[in-house]
Amino acid sequence: MNRSSIMGIISVILGLMIIIFPLTGYLALDLIFSISIVFLGIYSIIAGASIKNWVNIILGALFLILGIMMIYNPGALAFFTAFTNYFVGIILIVFSIFNLFMGGENKYASIAGLIFGILSIVIGYLCLSPLFIGILIGLWFIMSGISKFVEPDFKE
Repeated sequence: MNRSSIMGIISVILGLMIIIFPLTGYLALDLIFSISIVFLGIYSIIAGASIKNWVNIILGALFLILGIMMIYNPGALAFFTAFTNYFVGIILIVFSIFNLFMGGENKYASIAGLIFGILSIVIGYLCLSPLFIGILIGLWFIMSGISKFVEPDFKE
């Protein structure tokens, strides 16, 4: 059994565990993501201070505050995920409608953009629930694990 198969099995098992306990999976992802943002903020502050770049220092401070806020408020990740989906959905809908009414060359692309915009808003609404995000994380691990079994092995 090669390394890819072992990683696939671990990923599927982890995905099933997260689907069974979705809030635990969400909280683990939130903690990892939050700590990463804190370290990004610290790095950005140090890098900005070393080259005297105030933009890096300000962005680093914002990342640091955001990361700490997300550590102490796990629902913040759900809010930012939902906000991003809402924003993308609204942009897709606006550009698709604009393209439809302005006589764009490809009406099917505009209709597809409109459908994906609506789906993005619906997914954004669902992402307000940490339970939903936990289930999505579990499904992602399962799909990632399955893909380890079907990907071609290029070693010869």
